[in-house]
Order: sequence, then C-alpha cells, then structure tokens
Amino acid sequence: MQEHQNWGAEALWQDLEPLLPGLSIEVLARVESTNATLVERVRRDEATPPSSAAARGGDRPGDRPYGRRQHDLHPCLLIAEHQTHGRGRQGRAWHSTAGASLTFSLSLPLEVADWSGLSLVVGAAIAEALDPEGRRLALKWPNDLWLDERKLGGILIETVPAGSSRMAVVGVGLNVSDRARVADSQLGTGFACLQELIPDITPPEALARLAPALVKALAAFPREGFGAWRERFSARDLLQGRALTAGLLEGIGAGVNERGELLIDTAQGRQTVSGGEVSVRLGAGQG
Repeated sequence: MQEHQNWGAEALWQDLEPLLPGLSIEVLARVESTNATLVERVRRDEATPPSSAAARGGDRPGDRPYGRRQHDLHPCLLIAEHQTHGRGRQGRAWHSTAGASLTFSLSLPLEVADWSGLSLVVGAAIAEALDPEGRRLALKWPNDLWLDERKLGGILIETVPAGSSRMAVVGVGLNVSDRARVADSQLGTGFACLQELIPDITPPEALARLAPALVKALAAFPREGFGAWRERFSARDLLQGRALTAGLLEGIGAGVNERGELLIDTAQGRQTVSGGEVSVRLGAGQG
C-alpha cells in the first residue's frame, strides 16, 4: 500500500497565507479530480442559501463535505495524493500515480477584466520556480510544460461565478518520478518527469518550490494582466520558430501577442489563434 506523503501543510500554509489571506490547505488521499471538486464546491455554495448557522459562522460538522463551511469562498489549495480521473483541455484524461505525480488545484476569487493569457502566466511562474536558469523547462502554448522536448505536465483553468466576482480554479499536474510513466500508446508527446531536472525531488518538495511563485503571480494578475509576463513567457516559448499546426492552420510559430494569443506565420500571412478548443501540434518529427 502506498504510504502517505508528508506535505508539510502547516509550513506551506505559513508561507502562502500572508500572500493569499484566508487560504486553507487540504490534502486528500484519493479524489477523482481536484479541479472538479473545487468547481463543484463553488457551484454548490452559489446555489445553496446560507443557513442561520452559516450566518453565525458556525456550521454543524457534516453540513459540508471535507469540513468546509457553507458559503466559504475563501482561497483553497487542494492536493491529491492520487487523482483517479484528472482532466486536461478538450476532455483529455491526465494520468497520475500516487507518490510519483503532483496533482493539485488552487481556487481563489479574482476580480479580472481580461482573463487572456492566465494559463501562460501560470505556466511561466511554475517554470521559473522549478528551472530558474531557464535552460530546460519550456512552455507549449497554451497550457503545457515541457522538459527537453517531452511533456512534463499541464494546466487546466476553470472559472465559476461567485457572487459579484468569479472564482478561478487553477489545476496543475506534473510527473515527478519515472513511476508516473504510462504506456507509450497513451502518450502523443513523450514522457518527462521532474526528477530528470531535480534529482530525487518528491511531490511535496515540488509543491513547496512552486506554490509561492504561483500564488504571487495569481494575486498580481488582476493588476498586471498578461503584459507583465509576455517577455518571460516568450523566453520559454516552445513553439517560437517551429513548424506547427493549429486546427486547420499550418505555419511557423511567431510568438504570442499582448493578449497571449498564438501567432502563426502561414502562407496566407500572420494568423492569430485564441485558446478555446484549438489543438496545437508541432510539425512532423518535432513531437
């Protein structure tokens, strides 16, 4: 049986709570999807009128799963030791292995006028925290982290109405050790794990390294937007200057614009691709 890992939640909370006041940290041994769990909590909070107990801040134990209070829309970092039905973009499955993968989601309220480029900011913040010299970790637009031309992890961002604002739910999945490897037939982008970059690192250690940078980036995003990160993303842009296809478009990656949209130089001229549900692939022989 897989032993539970020591996530150092108390120390992590002490590091993060000053950056994100009201933060709670939860660790679950097993869950289908951390993103789905947090999204469902927010939706349920929105749909359920506050009880008199909630108005007093004193829900009865058992009123809510996981011990959350009614209408508690404070930030939450939810960590799963084993995520059984992780999700990526376009409904893809994200495979994780207990003790060999890092899977977590962070929910927080954000007052944002323009959400453009948020996944690029998240990716850049994580990459800088794990590979500060910028030599090996690259970012594949719009939401993947790659190590040495192979996929290391992915990001899934969802937003949910929460009163007068919206809650952002930022999900991250990273392969940490080689035990997270799945059959090559299930992969179209190769396999990479974080221990190739940082030998012997564990999932809790990886989280401790990247979480402060991620929280700082998210807290500043409503004020700074993608603009503050455009050059930092571009420094790790896997698609820059590479042959690629995006939906029906074929061409050469030309970076991203000020809104974080992908630019492609095609035979018909420069084209712009927004996030949405477009799948982007490198040209033949490039992964």
